[in-house]
Amino acid sequence: MDKAPNHALDPRPTGGNQTVGPKNVQYAVATGAQDIRDTIVIKERDLFLLTDLNGNVPRGDVNGLGLYYQDTRFLSAYELVLEGIPPTYLLSTGEMRFAESQELTNPDLRLPNGVLIPKETLTLHRERVITEKAVDELLQITNFNVTPVPLELVIFFDADFSDIFQIRGFLQVYERGTLHPPHWEGNQLIFQYDGIDKITRKTRIEFSPAPSSKSGGQVVYDLDLPMRSTITLRLRVSVELSDEPDSPAAIPDLPPLIAQGSASYEAWMREQPRILSDNGVWNDIIEKARLDLHLLSSGSPELPYPAAGIPWFATLFGRDSLTVGLQNLWDPRQAATLLRLLASLQGTKVDPWRDEQPGKILHELRRGELAHCNIIPFNPYYGTVDATPLFVILLAEYYRVTGDVLLLRELEPHLRAALDWMESYGDLDHDGFLEYQSRSSSGLTNQGWKDSWDAIMYKNGELIKPPVALVEVQAYAYAARIGARDIYRALGMPSEASRQEYLANWLMDAFNRMFWMEDEGCYCLALDGEKNQAQVVSSNAGQTLWCGIVPPERAHRVAERMMRPDMFTGWGIRTLSTGEVRYNPMGYHVGTVWPHDNAWIALGFKRYGEEGYLRTLISGFFAAVRQFPDLRIPELFCGYDREQYRVPIRYPVACNPQAWAAGAALLFLRAMLGLAPKAQENELWIVRPELPDWLKSVTLERVPIGNGHVSLRYQHQDNHTFTEVLDIQGPLHVVFSQHWDE
Repeated sequence: MDKAPNHALDPRPTGGNQTVGPKNVQYAVATGAQDIRDTIVIKERDLFLLTDLNGNVPRGDVNGLGLYYQDTRFLSAYELVLEGIPPTYLLSTGEMRFAESQELTNPDLRLPNGVLIPKETLTLHRERVITEKAVDELLQITNFNVTPVPLELVIFFDADFSDIFQIRGFLQVYERGTLHPPHWEGNQLIFQYDGIDKITRKTRIEFSPAPSSKSGGQVVYDLDLPMRSTITLRLRVSVELSDEPDSPAAIPDLPPLIAQGSASYEAWMREQPRILSDNGVWNDIIEKARLDLHLLSSGSPELPYPAAGIPWFATLFGRDSLTVGLQNLWDPRQAATLLRLLASLQGTKVDPWRDEQPGKILHELRRGELAHCNIIPFNPYYGTVDATPLFVILLAEYYRVTGDVLLLRELEPHLRAALDWMESYGDLDHDGFLEYQSRSSSGLTNQGWKDSWDAIMYKNGELIKPPVALVEVQAYAYAARIGARDIYRALGMPSEASRQEYLANWLMDAFNRMFWMEDEGCYCLALDGEKNQAQVVSSNAGQTLWCGIVPPERAHRVAERMMRPDMFTGWGIRTLSTGEVRYNPMGYHVGTVWPHDNAWIALGFKRYGEEGYLRTLISGFFAAVRQFPDLRIPELFCGYDREQYRVPIRYPVACNPQAWAAGAALLFLRAMLGLAPKAQENELWIVRPELPDWLKSVTLERVPIGNGHVSLRYQHQDNHTFTEVLDIQGPLHVVFSQHWDE
């Protein structure tokens, strides 16, 4: 029986006007969402709700708030008002990740009969719980006046069933399906859209008690609040697709749902290695990062994956999920699931529309109407140059943590296909470097992790014309070859292991000859198709360190270049030097600070013994995260100097949470503690552990290595960090080393 999660991870179009490409589609200029900073998100599997701090999705909102399921917005308005006026915000929290609460009160309210309800004499308590296909809300209104209060409470609903690509501003002018007027079936309000992909989407809302009156998507409660009393209202919003089983519409009690959600999170946290320090804020950062990783778990229970980020990237991304797998090898089971899932979707044919090629790992899988009808190529889309080497790296790192040869054997055909892609399709001009060039008319121009239109440029600011060989991608390719060498050794295939080692050594020599900028003491951003250097100083060069492609004599110069004031803000390393023509502290990839990028650079500092820079970088990260709401690590933040404003400036439309941003905290921790598993040798290497001054002790319990576990305690004292082995379970030895590699 096919256990694929409905059509959630099935890349095949599901009907409708399927074409080879976007025939007769015109692209219109559109403005995307402008600001999602002060919002609350709750999520379960593929359903998430994004609201303002009042818990509302205001009518006419332009910032992308709403209820989403599989790349479609099922509610575009969900707004509560009192006597026509929004309530006053007191408190809003989504700390539980699957549930949220708001405490609101009233402004001065003048009733139609002239009676004044003084401000702050009513409270509204909103509590919501999200499950896989529904959101349940409890609304309690309490009257603290000493007299009864008549009150009109109105809730406005609307559903536009817009595709996420429309909401983000990539608006295609195309013939839509049929959007029906809202209608009522008894006590249920129903919105319906019949898509051109032959899927009917419905939003169903049920109320208890029934509203006093209703009209279209407007619900009115005429309440008579006795003095010092509370009235309770309840509603359920459920999403339905014609090709999926319907969810029951009956309104459940919230306490069992909260207990169920809490149990799920608690069970997941118990399965993770325990991490505890003497610094309560750092403990909270680690815990909240892990909770966000669980929140972002999507797909089916059998094949879960971390969605890249909320709200724009709530789907499977190759590069992002592989990065999270590498960051969170504290739990190698996640890596095994990701590898199997991505292997099952690996490219098998040449399809220019989707930038697909045999052996290539996908970039992005979308499940909305535009993808189903092939109006956009993301079903799935393969336009990424780095996901394929990252797939090989994760497989190798998984083996180093687990020693699991069985998974290596299972995935060896996919490994071989990935390596073949790197040698053939990925190397466009057969010079030994990986290059990208989009073949899709609607594909991405830039196909590294900095994939915005203006991210890759020459020194004069002119944009590079593909094919492009990115600096960090060559480092990934080197690490992939070294990883493949180790895998083939484990599989008893010495000739293939020797071949991969040869290719890695050749690539190291060629890379250091072609990408190095002696005057800058750094690697260039990229090579163009004529092998001219894009002589730009960027964080991309810093990422080469963690892959091991940098000779030791150059590593210090690269690290020093990353930490100069034009790159290091005091909070983190910018994506682009302030001296570059296209630098912009608010530019998505041209001057902002990305936590995941910084974590990779931190691991590179550790690899090459740059502990001083590592300490400074991690301390800047810690100071920045302390300033963010709920200690949640955002996708990125602005690249202004720390001395200029003393607080990090938030990026207006950063995904929050973002999977590889949450995972960055775990990678920073690995770098600090110097954890280098070598399960194939039944060893855990601890390499030059060094805690910063603000972290005096760290205890790890039951860290999985191979067939065993290890518990450790780190103590920072008199400018030295000491490590104590507390417990070892299984055939495992702890080795203290001054070197990352043998």
